Formats: sequence, structure tokens, C-alpha cells
Amino acid sequence: MTYNVDPELQQPIRDMMREFCPKEIEPLGLKHDREPDAFAHDIFKKLADKGLVGYVMPKEYGGQGRKKIEYATMIEELSYFDPPSSLLSAVSQLAVDPIMNFGTDEQKKKYIPKAATGELIPAFALTEPNAGSDAANQSTEFEDAGDHYVINGEKIFIMHGDVCDYAVTFGKLKGDEGDRPKVSAIIVPSDAEGFEGSTLKHKMGMKYATTGRIIYKNVKVPKENFLGPAGKGFKMAMMTLDGARVGIAAQSTGIAQRALDESIKYAKERVAFGAPIAKLQAIQWMIADMATKVEAARLLTYKAAQLQDKGESINLSASQAKLFASEAANFCVDRCMQIHSGYGYIGEFSIAEKLYRDQRVCEIYEGTSEVQRLVIANNMLRK
Repeated sequence: MTYNVDPELQQPIRDMMREFCPKEIEPLGLKHDREPDAFAHDIFKKLADKGLVGYVMPKEYGGQGRKKIEYATMIEELSYFDPPSSLLSAVSQLAVDPIMNFGTDEQKKKYIPKAATGELIPAFALTEPNAGSDAANQSTEFEDAGDHYVINGEKIFIMHGDVCDYAVTFGKLKGDEGDRPKVSAIIVPSDAEGFEGSTLKHKMGMKYATTGRIIYKNVKVPKENFLGPAGKGFKMAMMTLDGARVGIAAQSTGIAQRALDESIKYAKERVAFGAPIAKLQAIQWMIADMATKVEAARLLTYKAAQLQDKGESINLSASQAKLFASEAANFCVDRCMQIHSGYGYIGEFSIAEKLYRDQRVCEIYEGTSEVQRLVIANNMLRK
């Protein structure tokens, strides 16, 4: 059963994804999952050719110009069939958002169209070894050197940072004193001398939507690449992450729905004690709890997406959706594993093992569950 807030917008993309993904995406995803960590260029190209990388990027810059509620539905469906592929689609949007919202016309024309078509792969470079949840504590420095900046620093856990063509990089202007210097942003081409991207190996899940480390060693970037007003980088990053959290909520909802569906199917087929295990109350209660959490996660996600489309603040709704949906997905994949038992633990027999691995990061990236609780509490206590 599928619940659409706006059937005219959501059902067409749902139908398209259910035709496209089982044939073109899911088989490749299963293949890549068993291979060494490497970016799935073949899946990325399929997604880009289908218009799913630039899905909500403006039409004037080569995108599809779709609404956020359509985007949430697309990510949900893509995640249902192959969670890492949803990242291959979504990360470009994450990196382009600061350019779209704060960039000059020249920057938009230069960097967005090729990202929308998949010709270029962008990255969003915020996290540092000592600046994860405390994202304002940047140590990467931009030194003013006349007509360019010289960048030194390190970024870690950067989605697609190992394969990107440019990275929207956050840091502080050298000479900005104080315990909490203001954050700024700049667009850094990966072919600039001193830019070193590498792949972080042995990821637990989401393997072929690779994660990288970026090291900047005296990287020279022209001043025309400076993004937005100086000192406004933290605001840019937080606005971007608000939107990204809706995407993670949609991703989590898709994973949770797949775990529920797989559990129902297996419970009806698996016979124990002379009857399908679906007849056992213990199994029935697991499925009832899963179904309820999936429905609540979906509605929270759609609410946040609708608020985005209306141009309203989503700081609270995005955090609520991301927190609940990611933890609901954790619950569902755990119960899916329990219902499948040994057949779930071994990836040869079931998708449960892969779902279990892919899901776990949903409670970590774009703000941990603990950060989401802080955001929610701060919103409540300001009232």
C-alpha cells in the first residue's frame, strides 16, 4: 500500500521508479556491493541519463525543476530498491544547493548545468577530523593572496570526495581571530594543484556511493570561486543540511518499507511448527510495529517536503523527519533480520543483510540523531 499526499505529483514518479529500478538499478547494486569499495560510475550514469541526478535543479540550469515532494518520493523509491543509489542521486543536489542559493549568476552557469546532467560530480566538503557534529569548528584556512586564495586543511567523510570534479569547501579566512572564527565557503576544482582526494576503505554499507578524504595543500583558487558573503558559510551549510535531512528521511522510509515488505513475504513463506511463522503472535507484533513506524516516518517526511515547497522554514520539521525515519528504519531492519533469522544474516539468501548495513549511516550523516534532538529541543524551548 502506498500513501500519496499529492497523487498527481507523486504517483507518476513512483510508477516510473518501480519500472526502472528493478531492471536497471537493483541488479547492478547487488553486484557492486560484493566488490571492493569503488564509485559506481555505471549506476551514476544511468541515474543521470534518467534525469534523477538533477531532479530538482532548476530547468534553466539543466535540471528537471521538480518539486521537493516529488524528490522525496523519488529518493524513497530509489532507496527501496537500492539505498546506495539514492546517495548517488542525492549528493550532487547537496553540493549544488549552496551554489544555487548563494552563488553568483556566473557560478551558477558554470557549475550547476554539468552537475545536473552528471557530466561533473560535485562534493559538499564540510566535515573535518575535529569538526563533525561541531561543524562550526573549522580548521581549514583560506589565505587571501591577492587575486586568489590559498587553501590548506583536511576534510573527511565527504561523500564522493574521492571522485569529485569540484568541492564546495567550508573553512575560515586566515587571520580571523577568536575561539569560534566565522565560516566561509569556496568552490574548489579537484584538478587544482595540491588537491588530494582518496577513498575511505571498508565502509559498512552504502559501499559504492563512496566516501572520501580530501587534503588541501597550498591549493590556489581564484577569488571568483568564493561563494556568498564572507563569514556566512555556516548559515549556508546549515540551510543545505536542513534540506538534505528531508532526503535522508525519505531514504530511511524507503529502507524501512523494503524491510517490512521482505518480512511479510518471508513470514508467509517460512513454515515452522507446522504453519507459516506469520501465524505466530511474536511475528505479528513485530510486523504491526514496523508498519506503524513506516507510516509515521512517511508522513513526517512528506510534511517536511511540503513545507519546503511552500518556502517555509523546515529546521524543525526536517530534524523531526530525519530523526524519526532513520530510527524507524533501524527498528525495521533489525526486526527484518530477526524474522529472517539465519537466512537474514547470510547475504546469499536475503536482502536483509544488505539493508542492515546500508541503513546504519542514516542515523549518522547530515547530523546524528543526537544533533537532531538538539535542534528539535532548541526549537521547542524558543517558543
